[in-house]
Amino acid sequence: MPTIVKDLGLWFWRLVPANPILVRVVQSGGRRKRHLWIRLGYLSIMAIAVVIGIALMQAPGSTGSLAEFAKQATKVFKSVSLIQLGMVCVLAPVFAAAAITQEKDSQTYNILLSTPLTNGQIVLGSLLSRLFFVVALLVASIPLFCIIMVYGGVTGDKIMFAIAIATATALLMGSIAISISVIKIGTGRTIFSFYLAIAVYLMTIYVLGSWSRLIPPESVLAPTGATKMSWLAAFHPFLAMFVVLGETPAPGFADVAHYGFPGKYLLAYPQYSYLVITSITSLVLLSVSFAFVRRSAKEGEPTLLSRIFRGRAMGAGSSANEISDDHSATAADSRKKPPRTVSKNPIAWRESVTSAAAGGGRISRILLVAAGSAIALSLFIAHATGNVTTPEVQQWIFGVVVVEFGITLFVATTAAATSMTREKESNTLELILATPLTSTNVITGKTWGLIWAAGPMLLVPYFTIVLFVLADLFRGRLFDATRAVINPEALLTLPIIFLAFTAFACMIGLKSSIRSKRTMGAVFTSAGIIAAVMAVASTCVYAVKDSGNAFALTSACMPLTPISACHIAISPINALTDGMIGGTQPPLTECRIIALIATICSALIYFFVGWYLRNDMVRSYDMTIRKQMA
Repeated sequence: MPTIVKDLGLWFWRLVPANPILVRVVQSGGRRKRHLWIRLGYLSIMAIAVVIGIALMQAPGSTGSLAEFAKQATKVFKSVSLIQLGMVCVLAPVFAAAAITQEKDSQTYNILLSTPLTNGQIVLGSLLSRLFFVVALLVASIPLFCIIMVYGGVTGDKIMFAIAIATATALLMGSIAISISVIKIGTGRTIFSFYLAIAVYLMTIYVLGSWSRLIPPESVLAPTGATKMSWLAAFHPFLAMFVVLGETPAPGFADVAHYGFPGKYLLAYPQYSYLVITSITSLVLLSVSFAFVRRSAKEGEPTLLSRIFRGRAMGAGSSANEISDDHSATAADSRKKPPRTVSKNPIAWRESVTSAAAGGGRISRILLVAAGSAIALSLFIAHATGNVTTPEVQQWIFGVVVVEFGITLFVATTAAATSMTREKESNTLELILATPLTSTNVITGKTWGLIWAAGPMLLVPYFTIVLFVLADLFRGRLFDATRAVINPEALLTLPIIFLAFTAFACMIGLKSSIRSKRTMGAVFTSAGIIAAVMAVASTCVYAVKDSGNAFALTSACMPLTPISACHIAISPINALTDGMIGGTQPPLTECRIIALIATICSALIYFFVGWYLRNDMVRSYDMTIRKQMA
């Protein structure tokens, strides 16, 4: 018995703590400046959020009572916890997906397979070595939460739940990324499809969580909230976090006991259920990955299935001459095809014809456009037949438009971030440098490629808006604020702010792609900048909104982000009064005019910044690229 325990202890020691991959990556990665800047940026964002929250707690209008401090500290903790969870959702897949793909890109994966390392050591070492940096970030944020605890209103169990949900989310996303990298040869397109799937899942489940049909009757309202807990809370990190933060309290176990197993546990303890579900799913994915580590290295070796079907393959050899003739005919036909006409900008022609800049591929874009159009028509039919009321359809339109724009923004940013790094990794950048194309031609061509990638998808949310605006126009209630589904100014404000922010994100991604040598670094940098801009702007919006009934100032600040601009354009009353208790009704006409002017101003700012970045890339393109190629 002692020998068995000793062997198990030694096996576990070699599997996790003394895992050579884990030790190597942690020791080398901990000294890299890039990881230092990542930790510094993460903690800076968290610290800024805490400082802003504490500053608002001590505003001139504050009474300075302990009860008010505790109430404000609770709000600060909610904001910081959600910001932390959002950054984990961005960082975890980036770190984990690069674990095995980096070995394959550097052509050291086969060398790794030739070592005595077991499949479990390779998979767990690659996963844990990457998640170590994410967990280190979460642990580093604990002192900031402790500072908030000083003001009261925040307990230690809420902090632990916030850390646990973020860790479980990182583990699940890392396990999925590692499984994709191991089971299928990890490529940039595969990994970015994974990012797109994660983004679609998070946004779609979040929107469905507000659907009244998915909210059990036993759910209760929070004292300071207006939403109830959904059945999907146990399957979504943010919905589970809302339960921990008290935004959507969970019903009592006795009230939902009649649902049986596992329904009663999913409703009564959604935060525990989420931790259990993510942990079990991660273990299953890792167990499956163990069997595929060395499978790609055995391609071409005889297997049981190849021996069984070998006879059929040999029997089909009689038609080899016919196949050869067909190939000869195909080759002859290909030589007779007329040449393609290239436009004035070869880079733009290449990007549009070959879909080189299309994040996710042409088929993915077509499917997204078709799905968005089908959802818009379904909502229109449901509202026309009376199955959905006007407030409900406004909520659905807002959720659908935000999801569609989020997907478009993700595709555009990743396409921009990979446009130049793809040329560097495929060794085609030298061919471009050997041509007489100038930096203006290259940047302009890449920009048109991004337009081809994101342009069709930007039409999907606009089609949804146009559909309901036309319906209100034909029914004669377009200019009736109490009966119209969508205000007519949305036809102008939404496409302007969506196009401006998407162009801004594309320029950020393209600049990161020029300055970075690797795809993952460019994607991470561009996504981090966009997330930081959205977080800072959203913090300003909600800080102004929480200050009181300053409806005019809130209307001027909400267009700073596309999401809040979409909210105030579709449903201005809900956008201005959501989360407020009591207060007066906002002056709707005045707020709509202010929001219209503020949206145009915000769009001009994003356009100006994007244009400045574009000119800066044209000026510094040759110096940056040739310095990297030297």
